[in-house]
Amino acid sequence: MRLFLTGGTGFIGSHVLAAALAAGHQVRALRRSPASAPVIPLPGEPEWCQGDLASLEASALEGVEAVLHLASAGVSPKPASWEELVQANVAGSLRLLERAAEAGVRRCVVAGSSHEYGNAARRYEAIPPDAPLEPLSPYGASKAAAFQLLRAFAIARELELFYGRIFSAYGEGQFEGNVWPSLRRAARSGDDFPMTSGRQISDFIPVAEVADHLLAACTRPDVAAGVPLVVNIGSGAATSLLAFAEAEWERLGATGRLRPGVLPDRPDQIERYVPDLAGLRLPAPPLP
Repeated sequence: MRLFLTGGTGFIGSHVLAAALAAGHQVRALRRSPASAPVIPLPGEPEWCQGDLASLEASALEGVEAVLHLASAGVSPKPASWEELVQANVAGSLRLLERAAEAGVRRCVVAGSSHEYGNAARRYEAIPPDAPLEPLSPYGASKAAAFQLLRAFAIARELELFYGRIFSAYGEGQFEGNVWPSLRRAARSGDDFPMTSGRQISDFIPVAEVADHLLAACTRPDVAAGVPLVVNIGSGAATSLLAFAEAEWERLGATGRLRPGVLPDRPDQIERYVPDLAGLRLPAPPLP
């Protein structure tokens, strides 16, 4: 396929870009400057398109069969101002779909965030994709606002919109301030790893699996024009942070000690943040 990708130099976007190139797709990837580079090695080179979402024109999407939108500002723990969040995550995302519609692109695959659910997660054992959006952070609020606009626009313009809210992705190229890179760094250096109690339960998914789901969405036959498909993207395993850390600590061959409870838990943390994966995978074909 001929794909247009945003966020190709970021964490998840780099993995999607690598998977797309490895699969033989032709990828045109948006980046702000020639100095921007993916955070992981690539199996080839895309056609780089210099610029940003604010200046994107429909001509950049001519001949494209599907858009993959991974660019986002303010992903935790990276800070961003309210203005940056609105301009990048809300206005930029809407502009991308507007330009896609102008260029005749029908399929749009957009990465959402589990942070859109926020306080609603307290009411669910597993959060369904149609749960109310009650974000608790500026980033989550900007993603939720963008979703509402993109959903309405896709319906009005009869675009084929796949919207996947990603839960706790981890892996190579992740920002060093996140839990998994910090854990790996301590394991490799032989240091102890101080952490919170780790009692909160989440869904941890390798970033390569996230990339596979997003790339597969470019050709899913169940994404209909004007009928957005909204799903959660996770592994299907509910795991405490402590259990995840213990498993990774052993896998990495760490010689130091995990030290749960050394750091305080957030007083307002949601103890269980687990997705319902309804609709994530295509149903199996009927038996003959």
